Amino acid sequence: MYKLKFNFFHIGDQIATTAIPENVFRASGRKCIITQPQIWAFQHNPYVVFMDEAQAAEYPEISLIPDCRATQQAQHYFDSMKNMTAGSQSEYMCVNFGVSDPVLRHPRLYLHEDKKTIPHKVVVHTSGSDRTRDGEPAIRHASGEDEVRVMSDAVLASILENYRDYELIQVGSPADKPLGGHSIDMRGQHDYWQLAGEIASAAKFIGVNSGPMHIANCYPRLEKRIVMMELPQETLRQFRPGDVRNWLFSWLDPSNMFFNKLDTDVGLTFSHRKI
Repeated sequence: MYKLKFNFFHIGDQIATTAIPENVFRASGRKCIITQPQIWAFQHNPYVVFMDEAQAAEYPEISLIPDCRATQQAQHYFDSMKNMTAGSQSEYMCVNFGVSDPVLRHPRLYLHEDKKTIPHKVVVHTSGSDRTRDGEPAIRHASGEDEVRVMSDAVLASILENYRDYELIQVGSPADKPLGGHSIDMRGQHDYWQLAGEIASAAKFIGVNSGPMHIANCYPRLEKRIVMMELPQETLRQFRPGDVRNWLFSWLDPSNMFFNKLDTDVGLTFSHRKI
C-alpha cells in the first residue's frame, strides 16, 4: 500500500486528489492509506484504508500537490505528455508519480452518484473563500489576478435573467454574496456531504473557482459553468484551463465551460451575458 501525504486541506485541495487511490489501485493492485484526521473527502472511497501514523510508518509515501506550483512537476508533465495543458488535475498528478494512463480522470466522492437529475434545477455558488483568513493575499497579482472570486452584480443579473424559468438554489457560506431575485437561499444549510447531494441532483452548476466547483467536478453528467471573476483580459488571453504554466489555471478542468466578467468573449472564456 501507499501512504498519501496531504500538504493542503481546504475543500478543493482534498477533492482534487480523490481520483488518486482508484488510479493507483488500477495500476498496481494496491490501496492507499490516509492517516491525517482532517481528511474527510475519502470517507466513502473504497480504495482507501484509514490508519494512524504509527501503523502506516512502514509504507512508501505519495506527496500530493494538486497543482503546478512545483515547477519540476510541471516540466515533468510537459516532457511526458508533450502538452502544456493537462487533461485534468487527476491526470496531471497521476503522470507525475508514474501512472501514465489514468482510468479515472475526474475527482470522485463515491456518494450521490445515483441521484436523479432535476432538469430545471441550477445550483449557484457566488463567492470564493476569503484567503486572508489563512494569511494569504486576497488578490494574487503575481499570478495574474486583479479581483477577488466574488460574482459582480452584473454577473448575478445575467444568471437571474438567463435562468428566470429555472429553480435557482444558492449554496455556500452564510457570508457569501446573495444571489437574490427568485433564487432559493440555502447558504449555510449544508454540511459537505449534504452539499454534494444538493449539487449532484442539479442539471447545472454555476460558480466560481471554489470548493463547491470541485464537488461539482465529481459528477461528470452535471454541466459546469464557471465564472473567472478574478482574472482580467490580459491573463485570460495568455493562459487556458488546465495550463501548467500558471498554477491558478492548473486548477481548472478543461471540460467545464468558463465565463468572464466582461461584455465580450476573451480567450477560451465567454462573456457572462451568455452564461
